[in-house]
Amino acid sequence: MKIAITGLTGFLGHYVAKKLFERDVHIQALIRDSSNILHLQDYQKKITYHKGDLTDKETLKKFVQGADVVVHMAYERQGATFHEAANRDIKRFVEANLLGSIELLDASKQAGIKQFIFISSCAVYGRIFPNIQLNELHPLMPDSNYGAYKASVEAFCHAYYLSRTFDTTIFRPVGIYGLNPHLAHSAWYNILKDIKHGCNVEVSDGGKVVYVGDVVQAIVLAIGNKESAGKIYNLSDFYVDNMTIARLAKEICASKSNVSGTPKQPIHTIDNAQSRALGVRYAGIEGLKQYIQELSSRI
Repeated sequence: MKIAITGLTGFLGHYVAKKLFERDVHIQALIRDSSNILHLQDYQKKITYHKGDLTDKETLKKFVQGADVVVHMAYERQGATFHEAANRDIKRFVEANLLGSIELLDASKQAGIKQFIFISSCAVYGRIFPNIQLNELHPLMPDSNYGAYKASVEAFCHAYYLSRTFDTTIFRPVGIYGLNPHLAHSAWYNILKDIKHGCNVEVSDGGKVVYVGDVVQAIVLAIGNKESAGKIYNLSDFYVDNMTIARLAKEICASKSNVSGTPKQPIHTIDNAQSRALGVRYAGIEGLKQYIQELSSRI
């Protein structure tokens, strides 16, 4: 099987490459001229690189040629956060990401691919209606440009699926945590670093999280799976506040840091029954503890 993947050089892409390397597949990766591929060198004998971006039609044709499945994870943000990138230059943002995604869908159609997997985001929900369960059928009313972009690509995916062009599968992960190849970009890195070094920390906020391995698990379960055709899956394990992270870090590091702040409680719970039915087995709190243990050992 040949799988064409955008965003392979990113955080999630690194873990996808590692997992697919164990399988009988070949990866066709779309990368930019500036992309760093050093962290993929252990898997490169199963990867063919195509240099270009989503706005380059000729490169896209070559990129998807002969592929059975396309996995679209790329998001151009030029070092900014997901939301910052969507607010800096709206014209460039739309051209590079939204129009680029549509070009990729069209190239996939022309190449006759069988399945298109899109990594969306729970940012598509935006406004949450209190009397409606927060599952995959909840109305989409994004409250950010980033969420609006993801929701827009989802709509085009539906159009291609319902017109019987190819099967589509959409994943909506919450905040993804895990060891980043660029260690300092790992979730909660600064909190753990300060606590390990005995600094006092004041924390706030929190969020819904999912382990990167569980997102990869979901993608792999969907590849070639007719049961996932036309489906959308929330990928969310649980809510964790930064006070809990700091206390876990303090315990694991046997630190004498003083941790202060007010734990923040979640407002909504995201339903993940669909992803569990797909076969996703979430890491849970034990997985989080293991991650904090491993991250602290590397700092």
